[in-house]
Amino acid sequence: MAIDPGVLSANLFRQKAALQARTVLAGLQRVAGVSHPLLAGVAVASTAVANVPGMSDIYNNWEGIHSRLDNTVKALLNNLATKNKEGWIADDRDAFSDAVERFQQAVESLRGYVKTIASIVDDIGSAFRTYWVTVGEILTVLLSGVAIALGMLATPFAPKGYLLLQMLGQWGATLIAVTTGMLAKAVTGIVAGTSLLLGGKAMIQLYHLAPTGDAAVDFTKARIDTKDLPTYQEPSRPNTLPPHTGFEWVAPKQEKPEPYKP
Repeated sequence: MAIDPGVLSANLFRQKAALQARTVLAGLQRVAGVSHPLLAGVAVASTAVANVPGMSDIYNNWEGIHSRLDNTVKALLNNLATKNKEGWIADDRDAFSDAVERFQQAVESLRGYVKTIASIVDDIGSAFRTYWVTVGEILTVLLSGVAIALGMLATPFAPKGYLLLQMLGQWGATLIAVTTGMLAKAVTGIVAGTSLLLGGKAMIQLYHLAPTGDAAVDFTKARIDTKDLPTYQEPSRPNTLPPHTGFEWVAPKQEKPEPYKP
């Protein structure tokens, strides 16, 4: 059975991305065992654990939908528009062509939204991947410094070794907190951009609902002509309905009990 190199590379990438966060977090926990101030950094980093491989899968799925809308649906619509040109009655052909064109426009709009969603998911996944790469680099520096500090504990410089361990823990916790804050801002910015992109147009249009030009209406001077509306006419006699040619008054429906049957 042949194995697609592209599929194999994608699976290896997903496995590597899935292991990266767990590996880095486990390394931080080991360092925090000898440098206790780093425990705060471990707690902060644990809040940023996310299913990054799952985000990649979602991105690929949305891209697949976008591709099918771009190729398969276009080919289908082109076939609909070109085939069966004969046998139409009156203006049916023009009406059908117009319907196909309007449907194609809707598909193009949908394709744009699908592409936008795919890009948003990819941006969020990239933000988390960058975050864990950065935290992994912090861990690498911490491991080197902790190794030196632990070596100092067996020498006359043991007090300085203890001090170095504390400083490394505080430094790591501070950097992780700053990096996590940057991740939160990045994700918030992506979400805010999504809301503006998908809903901002409607919000902008909301402020321009009043008609202008010939369609403008001055509601302070507007009048409604009710002369042909019988329900707005004064009755000719008290307790009677106003007469109107061609208009039949119908009493409201009333639920009546069934006749008594002994």
